[in-house]
Amino acid sequence: MVTGILLATVLAGSSAAQELSSEEIRRVPVPGSGTMEVIVSLLTVPPGARIPLHTHPGDEHSVAITPVRAEAPNGQIVEFAVGQSLYFPEGQVHGGLTNLGETDMQVVTTHVLRTGEPFLTPAE
Repeated sequence: MVTGILLATVLAGSSAAQELSSEEIRRVPVPGSGTMEVIVSLLTVPPGARIPLHTHPGDEHSVAITPVRAEAPNGQIVEFAVGQSLYFPEGQVHGGLTNLGETDMQVVTTHVLRTGEPFLTPAE
């Protein structure tokens, strides 16, 4: 649940803050590393909601668990099938997608982040 609280707190200036939810499923240290942790979460984006542009202090791997039809920041329509994976390396600005579907867009995210750093940094 910590991830959801962080997401809402960081995005408080955005209208999406009240609409997006991120439920933390698991958080564990990376074995053999005293500085990294793995955080697995379920991101839910209701119809019409937008994921603000942001970065993370580590890598993100995501898998769509519902069909996704969204508008990218450049106006392009993108679609992701169930099971399609995405990768965002540390520091890469990503997000900016608006859910164009009629149902919630859900994505399981796995972040490998530096322990103790903010979960995300807004990039807008």
